[in-house]
Amino acid sequence: MKQLGYYFFKYWISISLFFYFKRIKVIGLDNVPKNKPILFLSNHQNALLDVLLIATRRGLKPWYLTRSDIFKSKFFSPLFYFLQMLPIYRMRDGKDSLVKNQVIFNRCRELLNDNGMLLIFPEANHNLQRRVRPLSKGFTRILFKALEENPDLDIQLVPIGQNYSKAENFPDCTALHFGKAISIQDLLFDDKNKSVVNIKSTVAKQLKRLTTHIEDEEAYHTIEKRLENHNVDFLNPTIANKLIRKGHKNSTEKIKYNYNIIRWIFIVINLPVIFVWRNIIKPKVPELEFMSTYRFAFSILTYPIFYTLLALTFIYLYNIKTACLIVLTHAVINIVFVKIGFTSSAQRK
Repeated sequence: MKQLGYYFFKYWISISLFFYFKRIKVIGLDNVPKNKPILFLSNHQNALLDVLLIATRRGLKPWYLTRSDIFKSKFFSPLFYFLQMLPIYRMRDGKDSLVKNQVIFNRCRELLNDNGMLLIFPEANHNLQRRVRPLSKGFTRILFKALEENPDLDIQLVPIGQNYSKAENFPDCTALHFGKAISIQDLLFDDKNKSVVNIKSTVAKQLKRLTTHIEDEEAYHTIEKRLENHNVDFLNPTIANKLIRKGHKNSTEKIKYNYNIIRWIFIVINLPVIFVWRNIIKPKVPELEFMSTYRFAFSILTYPIFYTLLALTFIYLYNIKTACLIVLTHAVINIVFVKIGFTSSAQRK
């Protein structure tokens, strides 16, 4: 029964993500090995959406390490465990809470020794900036914990680069780049500290290749703005990183035209939902990095209610056939608006 519930929730989220994003590209999913323990290591920009985009890929059923504070809610905590999330404790959660990580690390060791899948964000925090931040060594502790029990365990490290056109905006486009698997056995030295450095540097190098990476922190905003002005495709890190290195000389510029009439039609036909979002929910979003996560969660919870009330209203005014036709037409128009976006563009060399 639990298994059925998990897959029902997974496919519901998968369909919702399809409706939420203008486009989702997945590259290199065939790089994920079969019948081997796997540690997915991803960059972290867009809060919970980073997790959901990976978790809903076909053939993947990973466990996730996530910040412990989200488990404080007695209402949502059982749901998070049901979705195979595990809390990880940080210094900000209190020094005494760090000892609880040993239980989590032991659980991770069991999963890897059982050929399971585990997803970790080694940056240990999230940020909207288009760069891979320094990696924490926490994920290496999990690796060595598993290797203590089974030194020959062939854990496969699979780096994932998550890229967004504009993560906080709606509708947005996203691309997941799965890198080639790296065997942990190929990264080990007799000296443990040397092994840790080698693992971290190898993973960081791959993540920087799979993600649009602006290395220069001081000039970050200047470089990002220049890339945006030249309409760089942030979903293609190979091209984006090449242009960063070349100084963006050979990029293609686009002239953007805002189709305000389309945006206004969308606002008018969704006015009740948008009003609640903008005036009640949006002001409570704690960080910009959570904007898309809150918007997505609000949408998948609100629209079933909205369409039910819409249907009941038109059933009362007309009949069930007319009500179904109006609801279906409304939903199709919304999907079209999301897929074409609220802006269009024309290219020029």
